[in-house]
Amino acid sequence: MEFFIPGLFLFLFAIAVSFLIAPKTTPLIASILSIVFLVYGVYDHYMMFASEYRLSTWQDGVKIYAPAIMIIAIILFIIYGILSFFTSGEVPVPSVPAITLPTTNTVTETIVNSISNVANDISNTTNNILSLNETTGNQNGNKNKNNTMKGPNNNKNKNALSRSFLETL
Repeated sequence: MEFFIPGLFLFLFAIAVSFLIAPKTTPLIASILSIVFLVYGVYDHYMMFASEYRLSTWQDGVKIYAPAIMIIAIILFIIYGILSFFTSGEVPVPSVPAITLPTTNTVTETIVNSISNVANDISNTTNNILSLNETTGNQNGNKNKNNTMKGPNNNKNKNALSRSFLETL
C-alpha cells in the first residue's frame, strides 16, 4: 500500500495535466518547459555522476554536453520561429467558410436539362447524317444508272456493304 496510493495519485495527476492543462498551452510554453526540463536533467545527471565527470579529461566533459547544447540551440531556433510567425504566442486558426450545397430540385433540373441537351444534339447529328446520306445516295444512284455492270453481283449502289472484297479492287 505504501507504493500503490502515491503511484495512483501520480497517475491521476498525470491524466489531469494531460487532458485539462496540456491542450490549452501553446507551443511556446512547451518549448520553454522542454528547455527547463533538459537543463534540470543535465544538472541532475552531473550531480549524480560528479566523481566520474571529475575523473574524465576536459575533452570528454565537452563531448558530454554537445547533445544538450545542440538540443537547446534547436529549441531556441524553434522558439524564435514561433515568435517571428506568431507574435502573440498563439497559433491562429483560420475560419472555415460555409459551404452551400444545391438543393435536390436544382440538381435534378440540371441533370434533366443536360440529358435533354445531349439527346437533342444526338437527334440533330442523326438528322444531318441521314440528309447527307440521302444526298450522296441520289448522286450514286444516278451514276449507277449510266454504268451497268454484268456479272453475278450486279449492285446498283456501289457503296453498299454487301460488295465482296474482290469488287473493291
